[in-house]
Amino acid sequence: MDGKDDFYFISRLREHGLQVTYQRLAIYKALCSSDAHPSAEDIHAQVGRRFSMISLGTIYKTLERFHEAELVDKLNPVSEVARYDAKVEPHHHFVCLRCHAFFDLDESPPEDREVPLPELPGFKVLRRRVLFQGYCPACSPGKEE
Repeated sequence: MDGKDDFYFISRLREHGLQVTYQRLAIYKALCSSDAHPSAEDIHAQVGRRFSMISLGTIYKTLERFHEAELVDKLNPVSEVARYDAKVEPHHHFVCLRCHAFFDLDESPPEDREVPLPELPGFKVLRRRVLFQGYCPACSPGKEE
């Protein structure tokens, strides 16, 4: 995360009434530095090296607050473990059904990024997601395990 991203993140925290703390900055930086869509446990392991007293519960609560402020996306379609993505602009995902790895699919055509809203009287849609499920190259059927 560079200085511009720091400024944006800090201003978004303040817009949502959240205090700017070193721990929150470290959690967000850990998330931004990973392309693997880390779990709270992964982030805890990374941030815990710098802030040894930070609890896993604090990581979970902080990620939930970030999600509520739309600073991160929460992904959990395959396993019980939620994964987090700092890239909140519209993009598709691919998730491997064997190893549960998430991949951003940035090369999707712009017209495919927006899924049309269905006619649902009384419903309010907040998010649209396109998720492809299958096997990554390392887990494709026929590979030795």
